[in-house]
Amino acid sequence: MLTTAEQMAWEFLSKAPHYAGPDEVETHFARAIAAFGYDRFCATLINADRYGREPPTLSRQDFETWDARYWSERYVVHDPCVKLLMKSTRSFAWSDARPFSDNKRADIMWSEASDLGMNDGFVVRVFGPAGHLVLIRMATEALDTDPAARAVIESLATVFGTIMLKHWELQDDNPDYGVISERQAQCLHWASRGKTDWEIGAILELSPRTVHHHIENAKKRLGVAKRQEAVMKAGELGLLGKG
Repeated sequence: MLTTAEQMAWEFLSKAPHYAGPDEVETHFARAIAAFGYDRFCATLINADRYGREPPTLSRQDFETWDARYWSERYVVHDPCVKLLMKSTRSFAWSDARPFSDNKRADIMWSEASDLGMNDGFVVRVFGPAGHLVLIRMATEALDTDPAARAVIESLATVFGTIMLKHWELQDDNPDYGVISERQAQCLHWASRGKTDWEIGAILELSPRTVHHHIENAKKRLGVAKRQEAVMKAGELGLLGKG
């Protein structure tokens, strides 16, 4: 017999790919992890070699105050969680990282997080195309993470991060942007230089499938049937991006 929390988790995992948009995904993800005691989360997009820089945010709920403090105080330099991120690809709880705290700044960091009601957290990574890494952080008032819940929480975060990354890749496909979106213009720019979808994806840090999606949509908006026709028409209209 599934517990209420497990039932909510299963509902999210089964329905998440069918939710209408990122806002709906966020709402249901928040409910699913709340059933396990996690009341806040943040999904950020980073490159594996850029742990020291503040990353762009894909989704955030009640992490604003802590992130502002974390980066202004440069806790990233002292955070033992970063050490675990660099050593292993496995998911982990903040309580797993605490034993690696070896300086006063780390102790202050933990204390300030606790003052904000964040006594423990869980960190999950989702690896995407072209070196993308989505880092999902969840926090709880509980003093530690229930070991029995870790696998389910990791599954929830993995699905959430994967879907949010997909929405991020497509975010520039806004019909109100103009004739074609900025991302579509960038893809056509590189297509005009003879680049393949795979090569364009590597340049723009998108999956080849997403590049193909952008170019196909650009063709529809420009009213043409072929890729080269889209490149030529976008060029004539002065719409080609600079990559």
